Amino acid sequence: MSGETIKKKVLHLVEDLRIGGLERVVASIVLGLDRTKYEVHVWCLTNGGEIAEELIEKGVSVKILGMHSYHNPLHILSLSRRIKKENIHILHTHGYFGSTFGRIAVILVRTPIIIAHVHTTDYGLKKRNLIVEKLLSFFTDKIVCVSHAVKDFVEGIEGISEKRTCLIFNGIENHSLSEGDKNYHIDRSYYGFKSTDFLVITVASLTPHKGHQVLIDAAHLLSKKHGNMRWLIVGDGPLRGKLETYTRELTLSSKIVFAGQQKHITPLLRMADLFVLPSTEREGLGIALIEAMAEGLPVIGTSLGGIPEVIEDKQNGLLVEPGSAYELATAIESLTIDEKMRREMGEAGRELYERKFTITKMNQGIESLYEKLEMIQSR
Repeated sequence: MSGETIKKKVLHLVEDLRIGGLERVVASIVLGLDRTKYEVHVWCLTNGGEIAEELIEKGVSVKILGMHSYHNPLHILSLSRRIKKENIHILHTHGYFGSTFGRIAVILVRTPIIIAHVHTTDYGLKKRNLIVEKLLSFFTDKIVCVSHAVKDFVEGIEGISEKRTCLIFNGIENHSLSEGDKNYHIDRSYYGFKSTDFLVITVASLTPHKGHQVLIDAAHLLSKKHGNMRWLIVGDGPLRGKLETYTRELTLSSKIVFAGQQKHITPLLRMADLFVLPSTEREGLGIALIEAMAEGLPVIGTSLGGIPEVIEDKQNGLLVEPGSAYELATAIESLTIDEKMRREMGEAGRELYERKFTITKMNQGIESLYEKLEMIQSR
């Protein structure tokens, strides 16, 4: 039809879509793209997950490919054929596995626009991984970095030209407006907490780099002096059994509750007095921190990766040395005894969220990038 806008096919490629920070960012971008301009598809290379199911429920086209190893050349050829058949105009990859696998596959068919989205700093990458990343950058139109720390890592450690990179901060939606969160209610008594307890919450996968053992050690240091302090650990992962055993060994089981994976985070944040993210190795930006700030919670995090770009020390929260249970305990105690400081930091965090980390700002950045690259490609 004359004058009708031809939609561009956008494919978001990711390893899986379980509950996690990267996965929630992918969902936010996918759901936020202008449907009058873009026909959006999501492919999970290995498995689906809770967020994949959520996207399907909201009418997004999601495919689970079941490709569990990118060392198998047949998988790469199969992915190349799929992408060519679908006539994808923009390939937008996420995470190391998705970005490596996806970009190798499209070298064979050359999708018009290729974007790699880097969500974290991974200093554990081996030399061969760094070489692959640099080589693939020459076939990539733009590499999106979620923080200055990630951008510095991509350019400084991976050796990729700054002409290939751009900065788009992660953003989250205002969960006060979310139908799911508005219809989901829970109070402290569900987890055995009292209204008089001082409740510290953390939300993160139970993996080594998130630093949960440091948090438990800090709880142990504070437990005798602050008898009403309680801890809610939200998330799941391979370390859960070990962390629960460690908690029992320190006789903290009555004070620390492991809530497991939770779909609705906002009601849990609203129960709490303080949010802590004790990451010890890497952190691209810290989606959970931003979620806590959006709810007006004061926050404590480590001076690592992109966290200092979210926490302005002594303004909306406190920064501590990674791995130091003593520093973390001291910071928590300082906020425990100062209600005025907690309130002021919570207000500052909410303001910072509105200024830098809304889903609207992130999606405006993504669409602006798409449009810019389309203009370059059409020349």
